[in-house]
Amino acid sequence: MSTDPAQLDSGVGNFDTLLFNAFPDPIILLSKAREIVFANQAAIDVLDIKYHGRDLALSLRVPDVLIAADAVLGGELELEINISLLTPIPHNLNLKIIRIPSPNLDDGPVALMVFHDISSEAMVEQIRQDFVANLSHELRSPIASLIGLIETLQGPAKDDVLARERFLTIMYDESRRMARMIDDLLSLSRVEASEHIRPREQVSINELLGMTRELLSTRAEARSMDFDFDILSNLPLIAGDQDELMQVFQNLIDNAIKYGYEETAVSVRASLIDRIPDIGGTGIAVTIKNKGEGIANDKIPRLTERFYRIDKGRSRKMGGTGLGLAIVKHIISRHRGHFVIKSELGVSATFTIYLPL
Repeated sequence: MSTDPAQLDSGVGNFDTLLFNAFPDPIILLSKAREIVFANQAAIDVLDIKYHGRDLALSLRVPDVLIAADAVLGGELELEINISLLTPIPHNLNLKIIRIPSPNLDDGPVALMVFHDISSEAMVEQIRQDFVANLSHELRSPIASLIGLIETLQGPAKDDVLARERFLTIMYDESRRMARMIDDLLSLSRVEASEHIRPREQVSINELLGMTRELLSTRAEARSMDFDFDILSNLPLIAGDQDELMQVFQNLIDNAIKYGYEETAVSVRASLIDRIPDIGGTGIAVTIKNKGEGIANDKIPRLTERFYRIDKGRSRKMGGTGLGLAIVKHIISRHRGHFVIKSELGVSATFTIYLPL
C-alpha cells in the first residue's frame, strides 16, 4: 500500500507536491538537520521511504548516501554518486544531491536528492548474453531432433506409415515444448520490465486460490491426488497484480502435482502472519507442500535460476521449460514479498510465498 505524499509534506507547497509527484524518479528533500522533509510517490514506491520528518539514515542506511548528504548540507553545492541498493529490490541508482536556498534554514528544505535508476543499463548487456547462450542451448536439441525426423520422413521412412505417425507425435511434442519456452520467456520479460513498479490493484488471495483449485483439480485427479486446502476465510485484500499472482499459484501447485507421489495430497495453507521473514511487516503466507522425492539442500539456491533443472530429462518429459520458478521469483519481488523453498529428500518439498499487506 502506498502512502499519500500530501500527508508527508513539510515546508513544500501543494503545487510543488503535485510537480514532484509527476516525476518518475525518486525525489527527497532534506532539512538542515538531515531530516526528510518530503518524499515524492516514486521515492515511496521505489525506495520504500517511511520515516518522514526523521533522519535520512532511518530510511536509507547507505554510508555513501549519508556522507554525500552531509557534504551538501555542510556547504557543497552539488554532488553526484552511483549506489547499489539491495532492498526492497536490487537497484543500481545514480544520485544527484543539490543544495537549494531556503528562506528558513531551520525548518525548510536545504538539499534536493534526485535518484535515477540505471539498473536497466547495467543489466541489458548481461541479460542479452545470458539469453542468447541459454536459448541457443535449449533450442539446439529440439531443433536438431526436428531436422533429423523430417529428413527421415523424407527419406528411409517415406512410405512407413507406423514410423510416420510416431515421428509426427515426437515432432508435435518438441514443437509444443518450444512454444511453451517462448511463452515463458515473454512472461519473464514482461515481469522483469515492470519489476520496479509495485502493483496497485486490490487482489483477493481467497479468490485466486479458489480459482487455481478449480483449474488444476483435473490434473490432480489424473494422478489420483487430493487437494488439502486450509485457507483463512476473508483474508484482507493486498496490493497486487491478479494475473501475475494467479500465474504464481498455478505454477507452484502444478509443480507440486507433477513432482509429488501419486495417491498423495497437495497441501495449500494461507494465513495472516505478524512478521514476514527477512523483510518484516505483516502479511499473508501461502504455503504449498507435496509428498514426493524432495530436493537436495545444495540444489535449492539454484532453483530460481533461468533454465536450471535438477533432472533435465525428467523436466523436459513433463513439459518443463526451466523458467517457471524464475518467473515466480520475479513476480514475488515485484510485489515486495519473500519466497522460501524448503525440502526433505524422499519426504516433501515446501514452497512458501509471503506477500505484504
